[in-house]
Amino acid sequence: MFIKKESGSCNFVREQKFSSVENAADNKDPLSVEVKVGEVKIDFTTVRREDDESHTEDPKARGHSEEKL
Repeated sequence: MFIKKESGSCNFVREQKFSSVENAADNKDPLSVEVKVGEVKIDFTTVRREDDESHTEDPKARGHSEEKL
């Protein structure tokens, strides 16, 4: 089995509904939470074998993707 990890950034909007202004101010007990994600940007991707614990290098430091199989 292989594990693929993608790291990056995105824009999002989170909308929460509350029963009172006090709960909203304290961010306490939301009745619902909705998150809309947009503009996803993948900075780098790594692929490694699940049982391979030797993968310790941070590809972001090198500035490009790395694939280890």
